[in-house]
Amino acid sequence: MRTIASVLNGPMGRRLINIGHMLTGNFLNAAVMLVSVACAARALGPEQWGAMVLVIALANTIERLIRFESWQPLIKFAADEEGSGDPVRMARLYGYGLLLDICTAAASALVLIVIAAFIAPALGMKGLPLSVAAIYSIAMLCRIVGAPSAALRLDGKFKAVAYSQILSNILRGILAAICLWAGSGIIGFTIAWTVAEVANSLLFLWLGHLSLKGQGVPFPFSVSLKGLRQDFPDFLSFAWTTNLSTTLRTLTHQADELLVGALAGQGAAGMYNLAKRVGKFGQQIGVQVQTVLYPELARMWGGTKRNAFRTTIFSTQLLLSGTGICIVILTWFLGEWALRIGPGAQYVPAFPLLMTQVIAVLFIMHSIPAKSALLSMGEPRRVLHIFALSTLLFYLVAVPGLLYFGPIGASVAHIVLAVVTAVLLDLAWIHQSRASGSASLSGSEQVAAE
Repeated sequence: MRTIASVLNGPMGRRLINIGHMLTGNFLNAAVMLVSVACAARALGPEQWGAMVLVIALANTIERLIRFESWQPLIKFAADEEGSGDPVRMARLYGYGLLLDICTAAASALVLIVIAAFIAPALGMKGLPLSVAAIYSIAMLCRIVGAPSAALRLDGKFKAVAYSQILSNILRGILAAICLWAGSGIIGFTIAWTVAEVANSLLFLWLGHLSLKGQGVPFPFSVSLKGLRQDFPDFLSFAWTTNLSTTLRTLTHQADELLVGALAGQGAAGMYNLAKRVGKFGQQIGVQVQTVLYPELARMWGGTKRNAFRTTIFSTQLLLSGTGICIVILTWFLGEWALRIGPGAQYVPAFPLLMTQVIAVLFIMHSIPAKSALLSMGEPRRVLHIFALSTLLFYLVAVPGLLYFGPIGASVAHIVLAVVTAVLLDLAWIHQSRASGSASLSGSEQVAAE
């Protein structure tokens, strides 16, 4: 019992508690969101609900391709700046991130309207109503969450990150129920979705502001933001690199379903989508671990705590790999039964797809700490190069695999993608860690000699 208590009171225990908050928040959000979806789907019917879903899916894809993951460079640079104790400089850094968030949010909203108004009609695409796109673009315009997210994560406010979205989803559910009762059409439900999204963005901004205020950092726009590129010369290149990495992952984790539909048919795409959705459970665990782990690693690396840095990565990889193996074993024994009693017997043929997906997720989970390590070291380009290579290999395997073997070919391509990414990320962070340790040792010896 003392050993368990000591673990829970130590860094690993705090890490596990924070990860637990993140996972609980995600699952509660998913449950509450189902209420809104059920109301909208029941009221609108397949055609109009499909049109609304298409606009939202397009909006999310555009945002993932355009937006900068500003929280990633902010955490890295803010962790490095904490030792200086200069609140004005820290406020300028967060202002840099906010400017990126605002510009990319505006660009995403504009691109959505342009596609719905001009490109979709020119290509003969149906199901993208301009009125729905115009209303939902307001939600995209207000989606300024990168800088607030960085402030909350660095401040250890993982409860706020995990549970803040639940309030907006409850609001969405209430508005959706009112729309169902009132017999509202697609415009009414789009307004409900937009109001909930805007409320969530404003709440997140407010929580981020309170976090900065509690840390003694002034409001970013209350200080001068001139000369940001000169003061933080590597910030923008870091942001560009992480954005390109996100784009590559979008091509393999979202566009792959379009590829399966185009080469193997709609039925195969449905089976493939079902297997991916079940397999994403393990992937969500890895994502939430990165949310908690990355700020800690950035501080450790900036504070030259190399041994703690390596130990944290290895222990987290062991934890995630063990969890992934348990998921694979449970899927092997219970997967067919779950498909039979859940979606139905007609989905049992998706079991091989499900198994390949959870095997791929096992390696994805293992690679999460290595990616966080490289970002903490200020090596986003290495991450980008690895993602570029693994994305190329994915399509080299997926396209012929789909043509000859059907959707299982794309699932096998995910395993290739995950294994190559995990191995290369491990080699990269270990090599960089050793090289940095050797450089530090040489510097110490030189100082001693002088």
